[in-house]
Amino acid sequence: MRILVLAHGHPDLNPGGGERAAYALFQRLKQSPGVTKAVFAAYARHEAIGHDASFGSFRARPDEILVAAPPVDGFTFQSFGYDALERLVNDLVQSVRPDVVHIHHFIFWGIEIFELFRRVGVRVVFTLHEFAAICAQYGQMVKTDGQLCHVSSPGECGLCYPAIGAGKFFVRDTILKSLFESVDQFVAPSHFLRERYVAWGIPKERITVIENLLDASAVARSYALSARKQGRAHPTPSEARLVFGFFAQINPFKGLDILLEATSSLPEDVRRQVMIRIHGENRHYRNTEFDRRTQELLAQVKDVTCLMGGYRGEDVIDLMATCDWIVVPSIWWENSPIVIQEARLAARPLLVSNIGGMAEKVNPTVDRLFPARSAGALASAISDIVRAMAPPNRKRLAGLARSRIQADEAYLVRHRTVYDAALAEPSSIKTPGSPSDSRARPQSVVR
Repeated sequence: MRILVLAHGHPDLNPGGGERAAYALFQRLKQSPGVTKAVFAAYARHEAIGHDASFGSFRARPDEILVAAPPVDGFTFQSFGYDALERLVNDLVQSVRPDVVHIHHFIFWGIEIFELFRRVGVRVVFTLHEFAAICAQYGQMVKTDGQLCHVSSPGECGLCYPAIGAGKFFVRDTILKSLFESVDQFVAPSHFLRERYVAWGIPKERITVIENLLDASAVARSYALSARKQGRAHPTPSEARLVFGFFAQINPFKGLDILLEATSSLPEDVRRQVMIRIHGENRHYRNTEFDRRTQELLAQVKDVTCLMGGYRGEDVIDLMATCDWIVVPSIWWENSPIVIQEARLAARPLLVSNIGGMAEKVNPTVDRLFPARSAGALASAISDIVRAMAPPNRKRLAGLARSRIQADEAYLVRHRTVYDAALAEPSSIKTPGSPSDSRARPQSVVR
């Protein structure tokens, strides 16, 4: 079996969760018996490629390709350069000759990417990482007034964006659903995400729930940490403070402001016993209202917070091991945050918002949930942890780390089963452009 893994960025250039999940799968497929060839193709800007061609190898690795796809409309995700995108797909297929293409995002490639691969006989598997097809508000199902969105429809989307209106959202839905018909099999890393797409219109039997695989470097660091047994020991009342670690991009959706607000309201006896370490960067939200609010909150809690800056994925396990708890206070329906998987590998307990796929990923024997978006509830949970002074069950956490690593074998097998199912489906390919071609390209929408 020959497999092409398509991502919306290379994790060495864009270290987001979706990019890292796609690359981790590619790493495992390369070593999987029966996979004769695995290639990773990632969207990149032309500058990253280093020459005038539309794609080229990354760091001279022949099985890792950077591709400069044409620009994409931000509303419908249709390509502004359909013919150029078609040539790119044809060139990739001629070069790799894949049996299956596993696409991890269309946001920078163009929604037509599914039909273009199917037209040339390649079976298409697509992992859903968030709600970009359902929601035009950053694919996060958070309304423009900041409230969580529970149900999507063109009418309700039109209320969020009255300047666009329900009619164009109806056309957007039609285009996206039409081109999703070219997908042979869908994968969702959480049951919550699958149910949202089922409610949107994808038949439940077409979506298989499989957790994202782990990055090889994170697994290696987890093994090294276990061998050293040098993770931070739970402090006694007379020792250093309990360290709560935040690991994420600093943006309005990750809940850093909720954590800071909770910290500012801690009772004084609790506040003297905690330290909040913030690992992450704010690249895109400087000089915004969110940035101003964050800076004000940081000033209020500067005695108990420490800004650690950005971090490399290779270092995250060791960084987490210096913390007592990992806090995931996200305010949107996260699917399967990589930080939760990493905390498990670092054998650290989690304090997590109780919504979306996050709630599925915790283990009640060591982790705690709190009501999402509630700074008061988070402050109460932190206070309970501090005052209890009960160290986490380190043996249980170490066992969960081992189990999570071992589970990847089963997750890889399930991915292979999905590929086999896609290859087993009867072909419905028609001559491109013919009147009977059910995959003909929908007309563009002008915003």
